[in-house]
Amino acid sequence: MKGYIKYRETILMVISLMFIILFVYTGLAKLLVPNLFYDSILNSPVLGGRTMATLASWTLPLLELAVALLLIWKKTRLIGFYGVLGLMLLFTGYTVAIVFFAPYRPCSCGGIISLLSWEQHLALNAILLLLALLAIWSSLKNRGYP
Repeated sequence: MKGYIKYRETILMVISLMFIILFVYTGLAKLLVPNLFYDSILNSPVLGGRTMATLASWTLPLLELAVALLLIWKKTRLIGFYGVLGLMLLFTGYTVAIVFFAPYRPCSCGGIISLLSWEQHLALNAILLLLALLAIWSSLKNRGYP
């Protein structure tokens, strides 16, 4: 039984590290080149508008970095995984809106994600969403919840 718990801890560490890298990368990219993210939100067919662009261009990267910080420490990791779940639900919802409901598809995100089509981006988000759920479930199991 102890081996199983240790195995689960290793999985949680790997998932944590992956989300830390992802959110630090995306959060810093949005903060270091703020006009790029601001313009993409401003020109979004489903979000658009100066107020939304201004709010999102600061709030989202700061949330991503905060969630990454929560994932670093074991004591705050579960809260961080709930933050990951919330952000991934938000990002997946946006991607669903672009893929299925938008009148046109804007340029994709910057960085590595720009190499993906919107459908591939949706698949990636779905996988990350499932990983977040797995991490929350495993964290709760480690704490003795059924």
